[in-house]
Amino acid sequence: MLAYTVGALLFLVGICLSLAWHEAGHMLAARAFGMKVRRFFVGRGPTVFSFRRGETEYGLKALPIGGFCDIAGLTSLDELSADEQPRAMWRYPAWKRTTVMLAGPVMHVILAGAILYAMALTVGLPNLSPVTEPVVAATSCVGTVCPAAEAGLRAGDRIESIGGTATPR
Repeated sequence: MLAYTVGALLFLVGICLSLAWHEAGHMLAARAFGMKVRRFFVGRGPTVFSFRRGETEYGLKALPIGGFCDIAGLTSLDELSADEQPRAMWRYPAWKRTTVMLAGPVMHVILAGAILYAMALTVGLPNLSPVTEPVVAATSCVGTVCPAAEAGLRAGDRIESIGGTATPR
């Protein structure tokens, strides 16, 4: 039960980090173009906590089912204060607005690439070359010390059982 609970919590943390990563893409692109980002929140529902740094309020909502990056002037119908008028998103060229909108999904592609790269480094890649004959692996040999050779195994030997259990042929 504890393993299930820990797994569920880690899954929620992973979802929240993925959502934050996505929204960070929107926010970073908007800021790079000079747009005003009012709020950056992960989740929906009541606010768990928030803080303000510069002109942006950052926070976490109770339900990890989304997130949002409130960019001033996302549409021409948004109400804007006088200082937000020149930095409204709708005032920028279409290519900049499109870049801001695509920055979130692009962050997912970057995240997927990073995860695959990390897995390839830690777990390894499959060896797709066919094995045509039985092999006694000497991969654990270090220098002149080889446990297989010390145990009496020689090239061409066939392991027929391990601990009394027959090995597949």
